[in-house]
Amino acid sequence: GVRGAGVVRMSDIQMMGEEQLRVELRKARTELLKEKQKRIIAEEQLQTLRVSTAEAVQQVEAEEEFITNTLMKRLSQLKQEKEKLALQIEEEEEFLTNTLQMKLDKLKREKIEIESQMEQEQEYIVNKLQRQLDELKVENAQLGRRVEELSQPGSPRPSLVTTAPQSPMSSSSNALRARMGSFGEQANSSSSQAE
Repeated sequence: GVRGAGVVRMSDIQMMGEEQLRVELRKARTELLKEKQKRIIAEEQLQTLRVSTAEAVQQVEAEEEFITNTLMKRLSQLKQEKEKLALQIEEEEEFLTNTLQMKLDKLKREKIEIESQMEQEQEYIVNKLQRQLDELKVENAQLGRRVEELSQPGSPRPSLVTTAPQSPMSSSSNALRARMGSFGEQANSSSSQAE
């Protein structure tokens, strides 16, 4: 019969008969066929495992490449957004700077115009007051001259002269002159403070 794992020794074969040898041969062939089938199955499983492993590796590599590409794309988007934001900030800063500069220039022009207008108005007021003061001086001189002539006994009453005499002014004209001079100084002082 078959010994152990089906291995037949030569001594056993010599003791067997022809019919028994045929039976053992058939058993051996059956065992060999089974072993071949096991080997084929094992090889198929091994091939399937290799294919599965290769597919898994390819899938992992594809996922890694997808993740890498996704991250690179997102990084590129963030970079573009950052550059766009920086450009917008720069444009807004430039716009604000230009706007403020325009307002500042406008305020300077308005200040110059106002100062010029105030100077013209002050000059007009000073000139007007000076004319009025000169007219008052002439009138006071005329009045003083008339008072002096009327104070002399037996002198006729002259009419008012149209030009200022060279004689000294009376105390009343001096007082009026002092008042008008003080008014002129106040006008000049106001002009200096406005400048």
